[in-house]
Amino acid sequence: MAETMLNVTDIDKITNVLEIMKLYELALSDFYKQCADVWKEDREFWDGMSHAEIQHAENIQKMREILINKQGSFEVGRPFNLVVLRTALAGANENRTRLKEGALSREKVLVLARDIEQSILESRYAEIVKTNDVEYQSLIKKIVSQTSDHKMMLQKKIDDLKTASIKSSSL
Repeated sequence: MAETMLNVTDIDKITNVLEIMKLYELALSDFYKQCADVWKEDREFWDGMSHAEIQHAENIQKMREILINKQGSFEVGRPFNLVVLRTALAGANENRTRLKEGALSREKVLVLARDIEQSILESRYAEIVKTNDVEYQSLIKKIVSQTSDHKMMLQKKIDDLKTASIKSSSL
């Protein structure tokens, strides 16, 4: 590959980023599971979202293992800010607390979840390394595709909720 092959420090940094990303996906899964408990009418939707986040965490773990085992197949990509990632993780935990306390309405949760999924897409974490490793690329593409689907499904729920609200207020 190019002249920016990974060194031990790069491997440590990137595996740390992937570990925190995995924890973030698991925190989102817990948040979505909690949403399923609060809004029984949407249980299937939230359970599906929760399950997908667990799959993302598992994929990230596999990506981490591929990176460690095939270091020569990777080169440094876009730097990723661990502080931002840790802040996002703290925010996910705070959202779970707010939900438990009843501080979030159904609409607020849907908007919040959509914004979280959008921020994951915007973070471009797929760019922290460059590689031609097909398995690694396949895992990252799957996460990005599902995250995009989540954002669209959440937007549809928001739109449906607003439509229902407009219909009921016009009665």
